[in-house]
Amino acid sequence: MGFIFSKILDFFSRSRNNFRIIILGIQNAGKTTILYRLSIGQLVKTTPTIGSNVEEISYNNVKLQAWDLGGQESSRSMWEVYFVNTDAVIYVIDTHDETFDESKAQFYKLLKHDALKNAIILIYANKQDLPGAKSMAEIISIYELDSIKDHIWHIQPCSAHTGEGLITGMKWLSDQLVFKSNNNFPINPYIDYSANNAGENTDKNEKKETNEIQEIKENKDINYTNNINNKEVIENSVEKENNNINDNNIENNIINNENNNDDNNNQDNNIDHENNDENQENK
Repeated sequence: MGFIFSKILDFFSRSRNNFRIIILGIQNAGKTTILYRLSIGQLVKTTPTIGSNVEEISYNNVKLQAWDLGGQESSRSMWEVYFVNTDAVIYVIDTHDETFDESKAQFYKLLKHDALKNAIILIYANKQDLPGAKSMAEIISIYELDSIKDHIWHIQPCSAHTGEGLITGMKWLSDQLVFKSNNNFPINPYIDYSANNAGENTDKNEKKETNEIQEIKENKDINYTNNINNKEVIENSVEKENNNINDNNIENNIINNENNNDDNNNQDNNIDHENNDENQENK
């Protein structure tokens, strides 16, 4: 009964296009910068992650609960705690690094873990904006990516600093996750970075990515601006209401003063009238 119930819950969660992903890589690869680029559309100053960061990434009606895990050697022993129920892994490579041995060893350790045997793998080849960064053909060769046969994977050149390439990779990942959740065959990587095609120009995607990242940022700015405007409207309404109250108080004071004056005048008139009556009697 519990197994059937878990399957029902799993079906409805997938139908809502909600997925869980983890962002991994060794220290200084750019994982946290990528996380915030994708979640809020901004370049955020980061510090080395101790433990984890979690944010929600939304793309084309797909919602990803993204866990960014610390890449220091002391933190890696905790990685597998997050592997359970993970739908995809984003592995970030610093393509400007001088040696890839440590990163490659960690990458293949992930691929062999039982809890990740069905996980989709997106590789962000980061720091492509820096001089001397390795090309996609070089990264594929160094990491022996063509030998991977038991995972759906894709490598995406990118720059966390400029944002280029991130949206293209996210589109591939979200498409794969939705198709897999619907029990369809996986989509083939739509950008071929094999050795023969690694040098092809991807400028046609960069303008779209820049616009989409800007749209994420603008949506955050619009929400912030709306909040500010709403605050100003409320403050103006309160101020106007206070002014109206003050005006009413002034008018009431004037009316009260006039009424008091009328009462005083009536009293004086009554006294005069009484005095006149007394004078007439005395006569």
